[in-house]
Amino acid sequence: MEELLNPKDDSIHRFLERWYGVADSGENTASSRAQEIPHEIVNWHEAAASAGAKVTFQDHPIALANLELSDDGMIIFWVENQNGYYWAIDPVREEREVFCREDASSVWRNTGEKLDLFLLHCTVREAIIGTESKFSAMVPASALQGCLVGFSPLPFRPLENEIPSTRLLCSSDALARVSPPPVGYSHGGEESWLISIAATSESNVRKYRTSLECYIPARAGRPQSSEVSIEDIPF
Repeated sequence: MEELLNPKDDSIHRFLERWYGVADSGENTASSRAQEIPHEIVNWHEAAASAGAKVTFQDHPIALANLELSDDGMIIFWVENQNGYYWAIDPVREEREVFCREDASSVWRNTGEKLDLFLLHCTVREAIIGTESKFSAMVPASALQGCLVGFSPLPFRPLENEIPSTRLLCSSDALARVSPPPVGYSHGGEESWLISIAATSESNVRKYRTSLECYIPARAGRPQSSEVSIEDIPF
């Protein structure tokens, strides 16, 4: 997935076409205010509309028609699924840096990501969340590197609603998310990592799952009071 490892202007379109295919007829995303909106955001909506499936499943973009300048001069364009976090750009800044704030705060913090990379980041994250062909495994820290052979880290920073050590990776035909496990989950009491691997087909997922099968128990260190299996651990 060269479009993810070396991001360019068309990376979002190329990735969505690879992952979802192309829609028979894309939704018209034209907006009378398109000239007022950063081209990166307009291009994202056009690419999402041309994809052959839904492309967001948890966090979501603000529709082009609803984008507006807030009282503090920011344009909010992406929202966390429970409205706990908001991401925005300052249209006055030419650098197109992305800022984030929590719902209970009025302070915008620089995420360290430019708009084009942030949108690609969110697109990939949503693909992992929404793809049906995937699995999760709880891997001891000592085995983590060996379990990720063939995967390369992607140039994204963790989002503000993620644990700071969260990483996204890709291989030639799959995506991976690595993060610390939720409290109460572990692998035999050792330091562990939660690996989630997603692909566009069950056959591609199966070849990765085979090598990680020993780390996918039906119940993996869950708290006594919980009925959640490793496969149900949320992103």
